Amino acid sequence: MEFFAVVHVSVFFVLVLSLLVTISNLRFINSLTEYYDHLPERYSRDLVSILIPARNEERSIRECLEALRTQQYDPLEIIVLDDNSTDSTPQIIKSIANADARIRMIYGVVAPDGWIGKQWACEQLYKEAKGKYLLFVDADTVLAQDTVSAAVYESRNKGIDLLTVVPQRIASCVTERILYPFVDWAIFCWMPMTTAHKVKNPYLSAAFGQFMLFTRDAYEKIGRHSAIRNNPLDDITLGRIIKKHGLKWMLMEGIGSVKVNAYPGNVETFKSLSRSIFPVFNYSITVFAMFSIVLLAVGFIPIYDLVSKLITSSGNMDINFISVLSVALIAVSWSVICRKYNHGMWVVVCYPVSIAIIWLVALYSMISYIFNLTNWKNRKIIKQKIRV
Repeated sequence: MEFFAVVHVSVFFVLVLSLLVTISNLRFINSLTEYYDHLPERYSRDLVSILIPARNEERSIRECLEALRTQQYDPLEIIVLDDNSTDSTPQIIKSIANADARIRMIYGVVAPDGWIGKQWACEQLYKEAKGKYLLFVDADTVLAQDTVSAAVYESRNKGIDLLTVVPQRIASCVTERILYPFVDWAIFCWMPMTTAHKVKNPYLSAAFGQFMLFTRDAYEKIGRHSAIRNNPLDDITLGRIIKKHGLKWMLMEGIGSVKVNAYPGNVETFKSLSRSIFPVFNYSITVFAMFSIVLLAVGFIPIYDLVSKLITSSGNMDINFISVLSVALIAVSWSVICRKYNHGMWVVVCYPVSIAIIWLVALYSMISYIFNLTNWKNRKIIKQKIRV
C-alpha cells in the first residue's frame, strides 16, 4: 500500500508542476501577432531568404506560395527547391514564379551518400540564398502577411540567432484530431519557456521545421544542415545545436501567424509523427522506457484508481482523493490547450485515448528505427545508431 501511495503522490506532484508550467507559459510565451500593430513603418531592413524544400507537395504548395506573396516585408527572396517530385509540384511552382519575380524555383540533385533527402535539399537552398536572414519553411505551411516582418523585427531587436514558432495545426482526420492536442500539451505544459530561454541546456528546447528563422552567421556557425546530414529530425536537432554553441534561441507562439495544413489522412499522419518521436529521445531505449513509465503513470494511474473504486466500492480514501485531484489537474491543463489551440473540447474527456495512441506511435517509432524500417516520402531513412 505504501508503494502505491508514493506512486499516486508522485503523479500528483508531477501534474501540479505541469499546471504551474502551463500557467507560467500562458503569461510569458510571446506571440508573433502581438507585434503586428507595433511594427515601425521605416527601419533598416536586411534581405530575407525564404527557403522551401518541396517534394510531391501539389496539395499544399500553391497556398504556401500565395501566402508568401502577400508578405509585407521587403526585401525578400523566395527560393523553392523541387526535390524530384513525381506529381505536379514543379508546374505549380513555375506558374506562381512567373507571376512574381521574388520567387525562384531550382531543381534538386540526387543526395550524396550519407545525406537524408530533406537535409540535402535545405543545404542546396542555402547555397542559392543571398539573405542575411534565412527562413526555412515547410511546403505545407501558410504564413499571415505580417509574420515575416514581426519575426525579423523581434529577432533583430533581441539578437536572436534562431527564432522558431509553435505552429497552429489544422486537423482533418481522426488521428490528427486526437494526437495534435497531445503534441501541443507536451510542449506548452511541460517546457517552462522562461527557463528554457535562459539556460544553455540544449535538451530544454524545441524547434519546428514549419518556421525556423536563422541569422546567416548563426546558421553557418553551427555547420548548416551539413552538420545533421544523416539525422532525420532536422528542426529539434538544429535547435539543440544552436544552444550547444551558446547562441540565442527563442520559441514563440504561432496562433494567427503560422498555420500548418493537414496531412492527406490517418496513415500519413501516423507516419509523420512516428518518424519524429524516437529521435527526440536521442535513439535511446532507456530514455524511451523512462518516458513511457512517466507518461503512462500520469495518464492512467489516477483513472485506474477511480474506475476500480467505482467497480469494487473499495480502496483507500486518501488515495482516491489524490486521484480525483490528479484527474482534475490534467483535465485543466488539457482544457487550456484545447481552448488555446482551437482543438475540440471533447478531446479533454478523451485524453487517456490520446496518450495511449501517442504511446503506440512512439513504440512503433522505436521499433521502426531499431529494425531500419523508417521511410518518408518514399525514401528510406538512413540507419541510425541505437543507444541502450
